Amino acid sequence: MDKQNFLQLINALQTIVRFIPLKWGNIQNNDWDSLLNLFEINDYETLEKRVFALDEPIKNYFRRRWFIWKCAQCDEHIFTENPNVKANPNTKAQDYDIEFNGNTELRFDIKGTVIPSKFRNQIPEILNEPKPLVDFFYEQQSRGIRQHIQNRLFIIHHSYISQEREMYLRCHWAYKTKVYQQYAAYINTETKFIHYDNVISDMIFIFENVDRTITHNFLSMRNFE
Repeated sequence: MDKQNFLQLINALQTIVRFIPLKWGNIQNNDWDSLLNLFEINDYETLEKRVFALDEPIKNYFRRRWFIWKCAQCDEHIFTENPNVKANPNTKAQDYDIEFNGNTELRFDIKGTVIPSKFRNQIPEILNEPKPLVDFFYEQQSRGIRQHIQNRLFIIHHSYISQEREMYLRCHWAYKTKVYQQYAAYINTETKFIHYDNVISDMIFIFENVDRTITHNFLSMRNFE
């Protein structure tokens, strides 16, 4: 993705975010995914044409999945604007999205998400001990091909005002640019990652506070910025 395409995409996402459903309608699954190849659809207008004949729950599933996938592409692009971050040259590969510091041990899949309902009242505990949340993400969040185990960098969006606003948090690109610059400058092989089986993960929390300020937390640093 070049700069011009990135700018066009973030403007489009900021325009359509109000139309994106809050709920999936169904857990991510291969049966519904087989109905449509999202990865060949580059704009929302084309998506709406392709899902026109589907049932409404399936439409909402694809609307949400397409939006989140495109947000992840934007997150990836912002990361790669840092000189020590490179995108996977194989855009169709599923093993990783970005690599830090030219080090194959620091390859990560980027996963934009929110705090699951069962953890929403346990945020202080999660920030102190993140392993239960990491385990949940790997074991419960999806099924099928997305259950492939890989290093993951979770970008977690949480609003203390309203859950609906977490979709808008995904589009805070200017703020994310600063956050990802800080993270790229910090990460190295000595970083205190969270382990799951034979892979590593980390979390970047993007918070909207009750006073509408936006703050963040690098979980592996265990301190607020």
